[in-house]
Amino acid sequence: MSQQKGPAQPDPPKRFQDFFVLTSGAVAGLALVFLTGAIGLGEWAIGAVVMTAGALAFYVGSAPAPEKQGIAPVLETPPSPPTQRAEDSVEPFILALPLPALLISREGQIVTANKHARNLFRFEPSNLTFPVAVLRQPDLLDAAERVGRDGANERVEFTQHGDAEVWMAHVRPGPASGSVLMVFEDLTAVRRAERARADFLANASHELRTPLTAIGGFIETMRGPAKDDKEAWEGFLEIMSQQTERMKRLVADLLSLSRIEFSEHRAPKTQVEVGQLTRDTSQALIPIAEEAGITLHFESPDIAIHAIADDDEIAQVIQNLASNAIKYARTDGNVRIEVGIAATMADAATASSRQSPGAKRSLLLQPYASAGAPAVWVRVTDDGEGISESHLPRLGERFYRVDESRGGKLEGTGLGLAIVKHIMARHRGGLAVESREGHGTAFGIWMPRLKDDARSETV
Repeated sequence: MSQQKGPAQPDPPKRFQDFFVLTSGAVAGLALVFLTGAIGLGEWAIGAVVMTAGALAFYVGSAPAPEKQGIAPVLETPPSPPTQRAEDSVEPFILALPLPALLISREGQIVTANKHARNLFRFEPSNLTFPVAVLRQPDLLDAAERVGRDGANERVEFTQHGDAEVWMAHVRPGPASGSVLMVFEDLTAVRRAERARADFLANASHELRTPLTAIGGFIETMRGPAKDDKEAWEGFLEIMSQQTERMKRLVADLLSLSRIEFSEHRAPKTQVEVGQLTRDTSQALIPIAEEAGITLHFESPDIAIHAIADDDEIAQVIQNLASNAIKYARTDGNVRIEVGIAATMADAATASSRQSPGAKRSLLLQPYASAGAPAVWVRVTDDGEGISESHLPRLGERFYRVDESRGGKLEGTGLGLAIVKHIMARHRGGLAVESREGHGTAFGIWMPRLKDDARSETV
């Protein structure tokens, strides 16, 4: 067994020589100071004793430590900390991630998974097992095998829960050799937005192309075969005027929808008296209703109802809903516009959209406001043919028109309810519809209102 040697110690003659030099030097120095008269005899004596004691302490302290059986003392090495698995070191980070994440060991077993991953793939914490039993995605399993083998990063997009969700798996090498770390990103909203944008462009192009094609066709006819037929021109010009008005309405609705979507994240700041605003908007529609042979009724409590809202946008909501009701009401029928207040948003939803026994209902917009907030509601009812249950969930989609299923007798841009939906979203409100085929349809909106003690001139 090899011996470890301690630091070299000075031998006795060298130690004594150092002691003698220190002592004599100190005494001689003090004597020189005494001869100059700087110190007295007593001070010289005290200094000589102190310096001698210091030299003696050095001499004793530099003596080598006694050795036992000729073996120098061995310096002990501090014990090494216990080794930690690489998987254990990364586990707290996986559990803390806000995204679904899991770790697959070199042996091909899931050793760590956070709660988001367990919810995504629907397995219990105690059921950490092989990936094939949990992931059930061939592309994902193949990517995990390649990353564990080659150490290269991969990304895999896959669907989950019956294609209802779209996810991106970021597959990376884990902390240990051959292990694989997977982090999952939810792309469902992104993909839906991409599809909606593509559908919007396609529908907008189609809606604009139709009147432009008609106008172009009539212009070509008037320049060609009907060049000299002035009597036919009158009919052609009337149709061209109608198509031009259709394009103008479409462009106006597109601009309106774009403006509302742009400001949807900014809540309104002005105070509005909803009852009076609804009454004024309804009265402006009376001539249109009378021209269509429809009787317009308005009901509102005899109190002021204040809310934080944009008066132009709320007026647009009432106008769009009432115009649709007038369009779809029976000949010589009735359209009813009602305004009311409720103690809570939940009560307002019931009052505005759950009043027709046996009707089919659809919630088109879930309100962002608290269910317990005081609310104001508006209900617009017609006595027309009603809407089939299959159409109700799609109302509010851009360019979706129920009248297309009725043979296209009624025209519209298909953006009116989409505009209503986005306006109510900005006002943290809700939108719902209920309908009975053969008995009519009712649209209800509701949003937070101000309490009496919270009203002020400006907010």
